[in-house]
Amino acid sequence: MDSLLRPLLDAPPVVVYLVCALVITAETALLPGIVLPTLSTLLLMGFLAERGTLHLGLAWAVAVGAAVLGDQLAYLEGRRWGPRLAHRDRWKRAEAAIARHGVPAVVAGRCLAGVRTLMPRVAGSAAMPYRRFTAGSVAAAVLWASAELLVGHTTALVL
Repeated sequence: MDSLLRPLLDAPPVVVYLVCALVITAETALLPGIVLPTLSTLLLMGFLAERGTLHLGLAWAVAVGAAVLGDQLAYLEGRRWGPRLAHRDRWKRAEAAIARHGVPAVVAGRCLAGVRTLMPRVAGSAAMPYRRFTAGSVAAAVLWASAELLVGHTTALVL
């Protein structure tokens, strides 16, 4: 296990934080980001925090900040381009779900791979109020990052 992680264990922490932040932001900010391994990234950050490579509090702040940034960029994209997709039935149903459930839909969307990438765009397209979206995005990012980082951190204790 150590030999697989050696490059990350030896990398300067700032590089590890930056790479992780880019992966987490890109997952929601870019549509192709849907295939990025953010769950693995968060688990690894927690693991590296337990090993002493990263600081858990800073890893948490980086993960939350990157997730919120990605959501904001995707929301703005949805505001700009989403109405062009509104003629599609699935898009209309997704917008209706966001309109009906609001912030809880934003929070739930963060916890589901794939949905995490599309949900901010749908919220933007559905003209969800920006402040409500941001409140949901921050709450979701805090819950999501906390849970995944702690699982990675705890797993490192077992290994």
